[in-house]
Amino acid sequence: MRHVTTATVLLLLAACDGPAEKAGEVQDRAAANVAGVAYNGNRPAERVGEAEDRANRAAREDLDAQVDRIKTEADTQADRLEAQAKDIRRKAQARADALTRSAGTR
Repeated sequence: MRHVTTATVLLLLAACDGPAEKAGEVQDRAAANVAGVAYNGNRPAERVGEAEDRANRAAREDLDAQVDRIKTEADTQADRLEAQAKDIRRKAQARADALTRSAGTR
């Protein structure tokens, strides 16, 4: 379910201009106004901003993947330790039961 939500958010982000792309668009509009030409979109600063947004998004996705991996490793190790603890308790109970039985036969 988490991956579906993440994918949905990423699709929504891909459909929108990111902050760097928006900033680039503002720069391009200003440059077009100064040059006295009409702004038609997709100028150099906007394209650079779009590339920065893609790089930032990829870096966030990589960090999210690392976080997921670390949590999965921790969960796996915790499960293993819980199984060991259960086994230790079972063996301790068996020893205690054996002692109780041996004390009752005396």
